Amino acid sequence: MHTQNVNVKTAAQESTGRWGTDPKVRLACVIAEQKSYLLELCQVWNQQLSEADEAEEVCNILCAMSKNVWDEGVLDWMRDKPLLSFHVVQPWLQAKAHAVRLYGENGLAAWTYANRSLKDCMNFEYAMLAE
Repeated sequence: MHTQNVNVKTAAQESTGRWGTDPKVRLACVIAEQKSYLLELCQVWNQQLSEADEAEEVCNILCAMSKNVWDEGVLDWMRDKPLLSFHVVQPWLQAKAHAVRLYGENGLAAWTYANRSLKDCMNFEYAMLAE
């Protein structure tokens, strides 16, 4: 499984370019993207990839979904725990069941990796706000 370091400023500019600056439009776009990723996750097995390539593709999709939760799904950081958009998080949570059901141990490993990454990013972001 491959990971990439992303410059946060570049990532923010990229998502602004993709979805604009209107918060309602951005939220609607990220919700649609999450649903699209969920459908994509459920179709990876149709691509007849090698086991390693399939595992990597599943992991990439789950990581993209977790990045959307962290980047776009937080509605309010100024609480004891960040307020998340249910509609952004729901497909992410559904993805776990599909990953495990369709891809077994590899799906669970990919979910665990993406979930840990999400938790680490959320904790880091929250810690930065506290300073």
